[in-house]
Amino acid sequence: MKNIGHIIKNILFMLRYIVKYVPGLIFFNIFFNIFSGLVSAFTGTYVAKYILDSLQLNRPLGQIVCFLVLMVAANVGSSVLEAYYSEVFFTKRAQILRRKMSMQLYEKATMIELSCYDNPEFYNDFVWAGAEADSRALEVLNYTGSFLKVLAQAAGILAIIASIDLVGIAIVALLGLANFGISLAVNKKRYALNEETRPIQRKRDYTSRVLYRPQYAKEIRLSNVKKKLIANFKDTNQMLIKKMKQYGVQLFGLRLLYSLFDDFVMIGVYSIYLIWLVLVKQTVTYGSFMALFQGCSNFRNSMSSLVSVLTSFQNNSMYIDRFRKFLEYQPKMEEGTELLPDGDLTLALKNVSFRYEGADKPALQHIDLTIRPREKVAFVGYNGAGKSTLVKLLMRLYDVSEGSVSVNGRDIRSFKQKSYRDAFGVVFQDYRLFAATIAENVMMDEVRPQDRPVVEAALLESDFSGKLATLPQGMDTMLTRMFDENGVELSGGEAQKVAIARIYPRNSRIVILDEPSSALDPVTEYYVNESMLRAAKDKTVIYISHRLSTTRMADRIIMLGDGCILEEGSHDELMKMNGKYAEMFRMQADKYRKGGIWTP
Repeated sequence: MKNIGHIIKNILFMLRYIVKYVPGLIFFNIFFNIFSGLVSAFTGTYVAKYILDSLQLNRPLGQIVCFLVLMVAANVGSSVLEAYYSEVFFTKRAQILRRKMSMQLYEKATMIELSCYDNPEFYNDFVWAGAEADSRALEVLNYTGSFLKVLAQAAGILAIIASIDLVGIAIVALLGLANFGISLAVNKKRYALNEETRPIQRKRDYTSRVLYRPQYAKEIRLSNVKKKLIANFKDTNQMLIKKMKQYGVQLFGLRLLYSLFDDFVMIGVYSIYLIWLVLVKQTVTYGSFMALFQGCSNFRNSMSSLVSVLTSFQNNSMYIDRFRKFLEYQPKMEEGTELLPDGDLTLALKNVSFRYEGADKPALQHIDLTIRPREKVAFVGYNGAGKSTLVKLLMRLYDVSEGSVSVNGRDIRSFKQKSYRDAFGVVFQDYRLFAATIAENVMMDEVRPQDRPVVEAALLESDFSGKLATLPQGMDTMLTRMFDENGVELSGGEAQKVAIARIYPRNSRIVILDEPSSALDPVTEYYVNESMLRAAKDKTVIYISHRLSTTRMADRIIMLGDGCILEEGSHDELMKMNGKYAEMFRMQADKYRKGGIWTP
């Protein structure tokens, strides 16, 4: 088992969140579980003794009835407490805990750099923290309650046994601790088996998924890859059988030891000892015999339950490690202190280089570039040239590896991130629409009555008005059917027009269009781009594309390749240069007419 001190620290870490957000939940949980454990110990061990002793000693019927009424009341009270806790007290406070923990995680998520999403290990921790943290916190609470219940039950049983026979305590404790130790060893072996077989099972399960999934069906039928997949499946099964056989023998030995020891001590040694006390020494009544025998059995079961709870603590501790790693992460991107000044903004990159974490080579190298106020600049180049990376550096979604990015001569790292980024209006190539109304997707906020004409105008400019007219609920139509069966699923081009409409209501000084019209047909693309540039005539516009249908609209074109600026100038200047840009443009020339419009 992993370091017990580390597990305890993790459990206490998670319990502190429950105490912080819903303190009543943990205190109620502790109270009712300890109470339930004591009631279970008393009723499961002492009731039979009392009844048998009462019959043997001819106690008055009224006294016996009073005792039984008290026992029934204790059991009913325990059941009522558990039902109230589970169905009323717990459910409400569990929702409060989920809300508060989720809000903390969301707040943390907005603080981490975009580079964290490029790290698969960190991203997996982030996804888990968001998906399971609250449920794991509640699991830890429930297992803590179970742990306290088992301890209370075990303490109660030992107290009852000690009140009858002190010598028997040693035998019962020996039996319980031996069972505890053997159960721990069994769980340790099972954990090791799971750790060793998990990667093998993952490989086997991959083969199963591939053979069933429709997206692989054509390749499987048109090639011999099926033989390789089936061979992999057979090999992994053989490896699993080998591992299970190896551990199976060890687990069998431990289980056999458990059964032999349990039967020998419980049925053999301890039973003979109790019979000797009753028949030979005559110091124990028949009722006490029953209490001691049941108490030993119940204590043994408590130790088995304790092992199960401790194993669950260990499993939850591994998840808590991820949760803590995410919460304790300190962003490397430092927050500035200044507000972005009003007025015109001049962006400048000086000797900028950038390398993604774990990448073999830089995505950008030694970039020197100045973008003047209200200038229309197009970044062009083939996929992987560094266009989108350059824009992410301009918006400070990443920090440069070398060099600097400045605004009006001030390094952008000196500004507060929100103040700086509010200057940008962006339509990304990999935009996302949300399960909300069309109007909310355009405004990216709650829609007030005065916003509706703005939304309508934006959808008109993005060429979505034709589709809008066909929707009975207009701009109040829900996108996707996730929460509304009357919602609509837009085509790629229609969805892109809604995303493009977002730039019109935003009062931004710099507009970035990252392949915003790639899903549109070329004719619509041309007119939508023309509309966007017209709407942004008083703004700085940075247009990113590897399609050259609209580059002639730009004041300046930056041709990128292998992370470097290859060429720079207007469309006519670059065509006269007859370099990489001219070559790329001519390769696409058969798709274009005068003005850059493609005709089929």
